[in-house]
Amino acid sequence: MKKSFYIQWHITNQCNLRCRHCYQDDFSRKEDLDGEGLKKVADNIVSALRGWGDKACIHLTGGEPLLKPELFPLLEYLDQLPEVEELGLITNGLLLNDGILDRLAAVRRFKTVKISLDGADAQVHDRIRSTGNFDRVVKNVPLVQKREIFDVNLMFTVMKSNLGSLPAFIRLGEELRVDGMIIERFIPWGRGIEIREEVLDREQWRRMLKALFEYFSMELEEDEIPPYQAFQVDLRGEEPQLLGAPCVLGTEGFCVMPQGEVFPCRRFPLSIGNLLRNPLREIWENSEVLHQLRNKENLKGKCGTCGEDACTGCRSLAFSLKRGVGGDFKD
Repeated sequence: MKKSFYIQWHITNQCNLRCRHCYQDDFSRKEDLDGEGLKKVADNIVSALRGWGDKACIHLTGGEPLLKPELFPLLEYLDQLPEVEELGLITNGLLLNDGILDRLAAVRRFKTVKISLDGADAQVHDRIRSTGNFDRVVKNVPLVQKREIFDVNLMFTVMKSNLGSLPAFIRLGEELRVDGMIIERFIPWGRGIEIREEVLDREQWRRMLKALFEYFSMELEEDEIPPYQAFQVDLRGEEPQLLGAPCVLGTEGFCVMPQGEVFPCRRFPLSIGNLLRNPLREIWENSEVLHQLRNKENLKGKCGTCGEDACTGCRSLAFSLKRGVGGDFKD
């Protein structure tokens, strides 16, 4: 059966913000590829997809992707490739304007704009992302919506300091009439290592689940922990829906970094190859790290004894909390 890969491609580390929970600690362009390098990476990805008979949804991000001069030439190149099913952008939303959105609208397969928003009000959000950020982002959301051709999603990274604002955040999304929201757990890498204490513990994660289920009038059993690493709120129908997002690490998705390095996911910063040097097909099929991650029998501790076959826990969170600022994955 044909597979649709989800690829998150960080085309630059450069950013106009310094968010407290950022996975980066370098915000320069020193690792950026030029247009030719980006094309080589794209060709490598497409070659593997073609060999497998698969397609991909590619979301470009950073850093802040709108700071990358080669963004639009890359989008236009990807748009020509039949193996690319859909294109999207993950942005902090500050640089969106009519000119940029007109150019995005001209890219045939470009469908989705994901905008980071980490609170339901300026008090919560700006403490994480800087003063004045919230109002500017919320003001730019209607600019995207007025074209009526993009799916607009808000992305919320949940941690201790914004956990309580989650229900209000969902209400805000409904008020803004966005198409959906994505709720993901904070994992400390980069600058985020400095606020490791913000990671939700088991009881706080359960509190988050309870708040989500209650908001959508769903029942959560006493000892139930749904096997999802993130959640999506779909607001496109008559009634909002809460959808679980299973982990695709090592199965249907991966991350590409600015210098062409491949990570199992952005929150699992362990290079398994470089697309300027290694064929993606070789990386995907032969990586020892991916083989370990795909095999649930390798899990230890509570994850190893869990009876939920559909869940492997969050390997990125386990790696981060066990290794801190580094270490050998195999130990």
